[in-house]
Amino acid sequence: MTELQALLHQPLMTPESLLYHIHSERGVLWEDIASFSEKLQEIAGVALHHTTEMDEQFPVKHNLDNGLYTREVFMPKESLVVSFIHKQNHPSFFMKGSMSILLDTGEVKYIKAPMTVFTETGTQRVAYMHEDCVWACVYRTDAETIEEAEKEVYTTDYKELPEHIIFKQQLLCQES
Repeated sequence: MTELQALLHQPLMTPESLLYHIHSERGVLWEDIASFSEKLQEIAGVALHHTTEMDEQFPVKHNLDNGLYTREVFMPKESLVVSFIHKQNHPSFFMKGSMSILLDTGEVKYIKAPMTVFTETGTQRVAYMHEDCVWACVYRTDAETIEEAEKEVYTTDYKELPEHIIFKQQLLCQES
């Protein structure tokens, strides 16, 4: 049992309560997620992006053709995933499984596949997988390599986003 699984099996701790805990105070959600992600990286068995462990535990199928970059990721049951920050609007397809997901509003929602989700610029997700899950995204890009496409569509620093997106998120946090 990993440290994360042990934490989730503590009395009164559910995946949903863990997700709510991330954004328990007012503030910009991206900063709360970054802080949570840093804490997660200290736990044994956590897979970091662009590592062999990540590739083995969360395999991704990439396709880059005709100005479209598609990626399909498998996320195993009982995993907790922190996504990158999305730099463009795009359709996403939740194709298999069920998860609890932290929304931009700070709310946690249970979702079950299949469903289509429209992802907006600035979205960053934290999700707990109740079952094995498959999620796919489609992006418009002029990139010629997968690495270039990833840099074009994702970031880990919300300050790379357009100012109006940052301002919108700050207003959303003030309202909650």
